[in-house]
Amino acid sequence: MKSIATCCIVFAMLTPFLGKPVLAQSDPPSDVATGSAPKPITAPLKALSTNPRYFTDGSGKAIYLTGSHTWNTLQDWGTNNSIQPLDFGAFVKMLVAYRHNFTLLWTTELPTFRGLPVTASAPPDFTVAPFPWKRTGPGNASDGKPKFDLTQYDQAYFDRLRDRVGQLNAAGIYAGVYPFSGEWILRFRFSGDGYPFTGSNNVNGIDDGGAMSSVTMTAPNAITQIQDAYVKKMVDTLNDLPNVLWIVSQEAPKDSKWWNSHLIAVIRAYEAGKPLQHPIGYGVTAEGNPQADANLLNSDADWIAPAARISPTISRGTGHPAWKVNINDSDHSYWEIWKDSPQLNRNYFWINFTNGNQTLFMDPYVVYYPRENRNLCPSPVNGISPKPDMRWDQVRATMGYIRSYADRMDLAAMLPAEKLSSTGHVLANTASPNPELLVYAPTGGQFTVDLSAAGHFAVKWLNPATGAPSAGPDVEGGAPRTFTPPFDGDAVLYLKRRP
Repeated sequence: MKSIATCCIVFAMLTPFLGKPVLAQSDPPSDVATGSAPKPITAPLKALSTNPRYFTDGSGKAIYLTGSHTWNTLQDWGTNNSIQPLDFGAFVKMLVAYRHNFTLLWTTELPTFRGLPVTASAPPDFTVAPFPWKRTGPGNASDGKPKFDLTQYDQAYFDRLRDRVGQLNAAGIYAGVYPFSGEWILRFRFSGDGYPFTGSNNVNGIDDGGAMSSVTMTAPNAITQIQDAYVKKMVDTLNDLPNVLWIVSQEAPKDSKWWNSHLIAVIRAYEAGKPLQHPIGYGVTAEGNPQADANLLNSDADWIAPAARISPTISRGTGHPAWKVNINDSDHSYWEIWKDSPQLNRNYFWINFTNGNQTLFMDPYVVYYPRENRNLCPSPVNGISPKPDMRWDQVRATMGYIRSYADRMDLAAMLPAEKLSSTGHVLANTASPNPELLVYAPTGGQFTVDLSAAGHFAVKWLNPATGAPSAGPDVEGGAPRTFTPPFDGDAVLYLKRRP
C-alpha cells in the first residue's frame, strides 16, 4: 500500500474531481475540498423527505455521514489502574484531515472492565474515568474506589461531554452520543468492576443483582428512574448544539428490546419540549442476526446501525418513522475487518455507498490491540499509544474519498440502480437534464454501463487504492457502453452528461 503522502502527491498532480487530496494526520485542519477552514454546523439533521436514505440540514441538500470512531473519545482508558488521557484535539484533527464528518462518543458503563480481547491470552483490565455520578462513599465499591451516589452528578463529566461535542461542531463534524453502550454489561463484567447500578457499589440501594437487569427489564423500575434522569441531564447539556445525533446503545443483550425502545421514547418526548430535536439512533443488539436488524427497522429510531455487512437499498420497517437512515458501522457489520485485504476493506465502504447507505469505521486508533495484529499503534503506555496505527490510513482515506463524491453529486436525487451496470453497484440520477452515475467495480476489469440517455458523457476515474483521479475520453450515450479502468484492482467510474 502506498503511503498517504505518496497518494496525496499523485492526487494533486492529476486533473481533480475530488478537490484537494486527503491530508496526512500531521497536516493542519482544513476542508480538503475547498482549502478553507471547516465550517461549524448550524442546524440539526432531519430525514430528507424526498430521499429518506439521507439526512438533510434543512437546505434540501443530502448530508452524507461517514467517519472513524473509537472507544475512548469521551472517557479516558488505561491498564494497570493508570488512566491515559486522550489528545482529543488530535483526534478531531485526524477526522478533519481525512474529510470525515461523523464520529461517535462512547460511554463505557464499567469503571473497570475485564476481557476486551486486545491480547490472545490474559487480556489486561482497563480502568475508565470520568463517570456521570460522584463517588462520595461512605465505603468503597468493588473496584476499590468510593461508592457512587446516584443522586449527585459529577459535573466535570457533562462539561467534558459538552466541550467535546462543541469541538466537533466547530470542525463541521456530527457527533453520535451514547448515553449507554449495553455491550459492556453483556461482555466485560466481573466481580471488581465497580458498576454503579450494582447495590454494593452505590449508596442509594439501587441493585441490578450483579447481572444484566439494568438493561433487560421489561417495565419501569428504580433503575430506569435513575437512567431516565441521567439521559435528561445529557439532553439538557447538549440540546442547543446542532451537531448531535443520539444512539441509545449498541450490541446490548438480546433481551434489551424494551429498554432500548424506552430510551428512544424518553429522548423523543423530552426533546419535544426543547429548542432543538436531534435524530435518535439504535445500534444492533448482540445476537447480530436478521431478527436483530428487523427489530431496528421496526423501532421508532430515526437511524440504525445494523448487523448486515452490506445493507439493502431500502431500510424501512413498521416503526415511526418507517424509513431509517442506515449507517453501517464496521464495529458490528464488518467484524474482523483486519483479517481482510485492503481491497476487500474498500469493497465494504463503496458497495454500501452505492446501496444508499452510510458508513462508520470502528477505528482502534490509539488503543493497543496486538491480538491478530488488529492495531499495532506505536509505543503504548498502559494500553494506550500516543499515535494511531498507520495501517488503517487507507480505510480512513476511503471514507473521505466517498464523502467527496457525495458532496459534489446531487446526492438527494441519486438512487441505487444496480441494473445499470454489469458490476451491480451504481448510484444514479437519470431523471435530471444532465444525468450522473457513479459505478463501483469491486474487482476492476471490463464492465458495461447502460447509457440509454442520449448525449456526451464526461468520464472520470478514481483509483480507490491510491486516491488518484484520471479522466477518460468522453463517451456517446444512447446505448450500453463498455469501460475498462486504466489501472488494476477495484475502480470507481463517475459519468455525467455534459450540458
